[in-house]
Amino acid sequence: MKYWWLEKYQNLEMKMLPSLFLDVQYFLVVPKNYVEVYQKLKDVDIELLTEAELCILLYWISVTKTVKNNLLGKIIERLLLVPDTSLPISDYSLLEVIEEIRSLKNRRAMIGQMGCNNIAACDSCLNVFYVDQIKATNSKGQCLCPFCLKNRLYFDNEYIPMNYSFLFHSRLFYSTSNLGCNYQKLKKLLKKNVKILDDDSTINLKEFILDLEFSQYLKGLQMKKITALDESKIIKGFYDYFLKIEECGSYEATLILPWKNDCNLFQISYLLILSCAFVLENFFYLKEIHLVIENRELRTQLKKVLKTCIEK
Repeated sequence: MKYWWLEKYQNLEMKMLPSLFLDVQYFLVVPKNYVEVYQKLKDVDIELLTEAELCILLYWISVTKTVKNNLLGKIIERLLLVPDTSLPISDYSLLEVIEEIRSLKNRRAMIGQMGCNNIAACDSCLNVFYVDQIKATNSKGQCLCPFCLKNRLYFDNEYIPMNYSFLFHSRLFYSTSNLGCNYQKLKKLLKKNVKILDDDSTINLKEFILDLEFSQYLKGLQMKKITALDESKIIKGFYDYFLKIEECGSYEATLILPWKNDCNLFQISYLLILSCAFVLENFFYLKEIHLVIENRELRTQLKKVLKTCIEK
């Protein structure tokens, strides 16, 4: 399902609201005029709202903390029915992925191309959807995302990956954080502040460990193919770990990754580096990350991914 992260909130209780609101802020990117849009749809029957409108309503509730009746439950119920349209993970090399991301700016989705495509992807809000959901264009004839109204779309006949890691990396490449960080600065942060180690003997370990449920989830991925849905879960799991340390005002964090198998080494390495990049870009306190990797093959692969991301 597309909104897998809402599944744990099906039987919503008041004590779960802070966690829900944090997840909404992490996953949803809405148009700048979302307040204006909300005013138009706030009295509309929820059964008549589109997927994008449901997201705006959910975002509004998370920002204003205005919880009425069973509205949240109904929104969650509707969004959980939305199918996932993400395409399978591509077999592109990391160098090819980076080259494709660089070229995206010159390949904007135009209104005249809609009839030749089925699926569109947006690297601003990380949504993948059917082209019939596109309703707006700008003055240049470029299609606008129905979720965030940005012109950051591309179509499936471009043969560009539409999996989560590609979209996530693309957003890092083109977006600017609230701290004013650009991609060139981000590469410098990765080079200077991400350390890959083979043991933790010289590190002042923090008291945090990976969430037990997430650790078990990672363990189950060591012997099966990682899907686009898995990618988003993995990046979010690492993000939550670093967020706990950031909330304590810590400058540095250590993550011990218990990866025993030699399967999926590139995928887990790439997703971990993307998570580190996002954290370094957006967190205020946490600026140094130590990755302790006992698996020699994974450690080698992780260093290769980090080097490629920094240099290319």
